[in-house]
Amino acid sequence: MHEMEPIERQVMHMLLTGDHPTLEALRQQFAHCVVVEREFTGLGFFTKFEVQDCIPQLEPRRRIVIGDVCADVEGLDYGCGFILFVDDGLIETLECHLWGDDAFPDNPLYNRLYYTHQTNPPAVMETEKRDIDALNATLGK
Repeated sequence: MHEMEPIERQVMHMLLTGDHPTLEALRQQFAHCVVVEREFTGLGFFTKFEVQDCIPQLEPRRRIVIGDVCADVEGLDYGCGFILFVDDGLIETLECHLWGDDAFPDNPLYNRLYYTHQTNPPAVMETEKRDIDALNATLGK
C-alpha cells in the first residue's frame, strides 16, 4: 500500500463535495480508502484505491465518472485535469492528465485547484462555483 498524497486528498475532497446522496456515499467510502497502486505515465498518473471495512457499494452498481476539477501546475502551460472513476458501485481510480503537450514534472507543484464546466461545442471552462446541474446529471437520482 502507498501513502495518500496531499493532492489526492484535496482533489478527492473537491470531487466529492456536494449535497447528493451518491456523493455522501462516496465520501463515506473515501474515508475507508487506501491507495493500492500509483502509476506515473509521463503525462500524469493513475491512483488505484481499495475501499476497506465492507463499506456498502452504491446501488445500482454502475460506472460513474466525475471530472470537473483541474489544477494549475508550475511549469505547465495548460495544467492538468482530474477524473474519478467509480466502478461497480465503489471508488476505484483517480486519474490526473495533462491538458497540453508538456511532460508531467517529476515533483509537480500544484498552484491552484478549481472547478470546470464543459461547454457545447466541447471546451473546458473554469467556473466560479461547481456546476451542480451537470454534476446531478452525471450522478442521476
